Amino acid sequence: MNFPYIYHLYSVRKIMFLVITACIPAILTKYYFFGTGTLIQIFISVIIAILIEIIILKIRSKNIKIHLWDNSVILTAILFGVSIPSLLPWWITVFGVFFSVLVGKHLYGGLGQNIFNPAMIGYAVLLISFPVYMNNWNKISTETSFLKDMEQSLNIIFSNQSTLNNLNTSVNSFTEATPLNDFKIKSHFLNNDYIEDNGSHHKTISLQKSSTYINISFFLGGFFLILKGIICWRIPIIFLFSLGFLSSITYFFSQDLFMSPLVHLFSGGTMICAFFISTDPVTTACTNVGKIIFSIIISCLVWIIRNYSAYPDGIAFAVLLANMLVPLIDHYTKTSGYGHNRI
Repeated sequence: MNFPYIYHLYSVRKIMFLVITACIPAILTKYYFFGTGTLIQIFISVIIAILIEIIILKIRSKNIKIHLWDNSVILTAILFGVSIPSLLPWWITVFGVFFSVLVGKHLYGGLGQNIFNPAMIGYAVLLISFPVYMNNWNKISTETSFLKDMEQSLNIIFSNQSTLNNLNTSVNSFTEATPLNDFKIKSHFLNNDYIEDNGSHHKTISLQKSSTYINISFFLGGFFLILKGIICWRIPIIFLFSLGFLSSITYFFSQDLFMSPLVHLFSGGTMICAFFISTDPVTTACTNVGKIIFSIIISCLVWIIRNYSAYPDGIAFAVLLANMLVPLIDHYTKTSGYGHNRI
């Protein structure tokens, strides 16, 4: 039976496919700056996510072909894989994907019933469990050929070095903290004897540049999704405006203790959060007013976590905390049906 007043141009499978397509510019940009390790991490995430999905669907006696055909688990894996450092050990990646698919998705009943964003569940677990691994990124290098870079990345990702000390020994020449973490360290030592050498300053600039271009790529992909009608424009626009407004106020009063609005908007996971994470139709608010409130909550939490917590970014925690408030938001912003009085 067809319902003439309930219609959507895209199927779930098509929506997931278009979101995956929108991620391609950011994936290529990250590959350009951080090497083939980016592609390897995404490949590992997708393969492991599909395997876990098949096993769980088999256990739950679900139709494997139908559920895999919707592309949802592939999108979760790609968003997770593009968010993690490119040289993260493979077993940590598997650990995070396991939490994303099993706990973030299937523990609540599967697609459409999860209350938390699955990709952010896995990312948050890794950030808490392996903070040093998750806050170190390989330095930009354009001197290595594709095959040489792939060989080097595979050796590091799949090496038998299970301890952090051994890992640091093997990749110490090209690992460093993120720009947000670097600024946080500087702010803590601002009134102490903290001296920044030229090498450290150069690293910060290079990583900030790469972070800016990656965020611009996510912005372009998100703009494509808005044009196609896949995501609601209110969530990313309100989120970016609120974050920019808060950071502008604090930066105006203290440029030494707080980051500028441009750093907030084009560093870390700002754009992937605005257009790809917070816009998840399952875990966001349903009403237009609710979406605005939801976006403001995320931006406030991101600003607080970045400025006052031990974590340099805070996107994952902000989204997950806001996801918890969605039922409450929907309850107080719900609208009545046509022809009915407001409850």
